[in-house]
Amino acid sequence: MRARSVTPFAPAVATLACALTCGLAVVAPASGVEHASSAGAVGAHVAFVPSPSPAFAGDAGDPDVVYSGGTYYAFTTGTPLGNNIQALVSSSPSSGYGSYTGHPYGSTALPSPPGWEQANTQTSPGVFFYGGHWVMWYDAFSGGHGCLSAATTSTLPVFSDTSGGPNYCGAPGLGVLDPSPFVDPNSGTAYLLWKSNDGQGSAAPSQIWSVRLDASGTAFAGSPTVLLTVDQPLLPWETTTDDPQMVFASGAYDLLFSGGDFQSASYNEALTTCAGPLGPCSQPLAPFLTTYGTAYGPGGGALFQDANGAWWLGYAAWNLPCTNYGCGAVRYLYTAPIDLSNGLSVPCNPPLGTPVGYRFTASDGGVFTYGNQPFCGSTGAIHINQPVVGIANTANAGGYWTVARDGGIFSFGNAQFFGSTGALHLNAPIVGMAPTHDDGGYWFVGSDGGIFNYGDAAFFGSTGALRLNRPVVGMAATPDGGGYWLVASDGGIFNYGDAKFYGSTGALHLNAPIVGMAATPDGGGYWLVASDGGIFSYGDAPFYGSTGSIHLNAPIVGMSGP
Repeated sequence: MRARSVTPFAPAVATLACALTCGLAVVAPASGVEHASSAGAVGAHVAFVPSPSPAFAGDAGDPDVVYSGGTYYAFTTGTPLGNNIQALVSSSPSSGYGSYTGHPYGSTALPSPPGWEQANTQTSPGVFFYGGHWVMWYDAFSGGHGCLSAATTSTLPVFSDTSGGPNYCGAPGLGVLDPSPFVDPNSGTAYLLWKSNDGQGSAAPSQIWSVRLDASGTAFAGSPTVLLTVDQPLLPWETTTDDPQMVFASGAYDLLFSGGDFQSASYNEALTTCAGPLGPCSQPLAPFLTTYGTAYGPGGGALFQDANGAWWLGYAAWNLPCTNYGCGAVRYLYTAPIDLSNGLSVPCNPPLGTPVGYRFTASDGGVFTYGNQPFCGSTGAIHINQPVVGIANTANAGGYWTVARDGGIFSFGNAQFFGSTGALHLNAPIVGMAPTHDDGGYWFVGSDGGIFNYGDAAFFGSTGALRLNRPVVGMAATPDGGGYWLVASDGGIFNYGDAKFYGSTGALHLNAPIVGMAATPDGGGYWLVASDGGIFSYGDAPFYGSTGSIHLNAPIVGMSGP
């Protein structure tokens, strides 16, 4: 990590985010389908008490701690004690870290960097064991910008990098920093996370990226995907996304990163959740760790597990309030236990200003967000008896419902539960849903066009008694709740109440069948989505993006709009 072009804010008092539950409750005992209850926007569910004293009272920025063979190894940005990349050792996770050489010099993890790297620019190591060897990813400058490289070893803590050039440098003129590897325990697949924008003059917002790695853990095996983009208008404390790291704990994919200016007391640690190793990820409401006591600007940290499997956070903090090397300050190493046993509630702020964009859901309940729609959670990691077939937004986009084919409901964010068909015998499976304008109810629609209404949702008509050329696959409601549209798999539209007809794909040849629809906020148009994520827009509905060219693990089955 090095200086970045950021806008600092006033120093914050250290706070700990409170825990809010986001548990599961049975909707329909007969079907066993569950729904996620929620209480609106929530903060990161994390119990953490920062350490009052350093684990190493010396310079140790951007630490990454690993445990192996009875020893804790802390790999950090280079210092005079350990040039290029520093390596510290201890027999305890909490204290006693020091030079592995026993001398006040030579404690390096990378004694001979490759020739393409600019001298003394190596930072932010990320270490893991994969493919039968230890791998250390780190960043270094080449050609004026940050790039990523990988070193290997069979025995800790000294690595070798014989590469003839950088592994990855990102977009021209932007640069990349802070790599961190992650092995998904559900698949055994390795991934690499990093941040874009090295602070060398680009005005582009900082972003967190992820990519699948090959079997050796040293090279990319896929295309990089954005997990999260800085949102300063919504979160003024964020400004950047330093040292991103993903872990899997208690059934959740947790994302750790630092926001703010690392050379200020406003630097911090934040924690949120993701749908999976390739996202999407939610925005955290607030950092859980800020300046406290004599630890100024704590951040640049990484989660690690001790010999018993318990989670710890290692992080660096300035030892003086001036928070920069020019005034004589250094970044001490701190470690402390962190409780991830209850997982994380998904932070779900409604978008700042007018909601724009839409969400998709896949048959496993995975959720994809576009525009400014936040990710509020999903059933992607939950076993459900019936596949998910539809999704609907709340009015302010601060939550959504997903519905299974038996009518079981999953609610996220500020979406409330009003009833389901999970315990009913249906003539045709549920294929979609739509909420009322005040979020006080919703409709389900079956593949025969039959309508089921709950809460304050009124009945305006159905195709239940008609013979259809193609089955109904989704629905959307008008903004005032006075009508709705039904859409068939060929894109044919049926409108009821005050819903108007704006067009259809009924006469078009489609590469994939239509599976859902969503209306614009003023009811002056609608989108249709196909199973490959292709989008068709009508009336005043604009195009924001699609998954038509992306390989999906499961087909798209529905969408929701603002």
